[in-house]
Amino acid sequence: MAKATETSWNYVWVTDKAGNQFVCPVNALKNPKDVSEAELKDCLDDAKAGLPLGD
Repeated sequence: MAKATETSWNYVWVTDKAGNQFVCPVNALKNPKDVSEAELKDCLDDAKAGLPLGD
């Protein structure tokens, strides 16, 4: 199996407890299923982006 490489494209969608979605770099998160407020500071809030990020 091929090993994943670190690039600028290693991002994931996460949703906080209020239902807000964020785009976060994978290496900034300890657990993408349980993201802390401190970790969300390194993420992009899709509501504040000003452009559609896709479906």
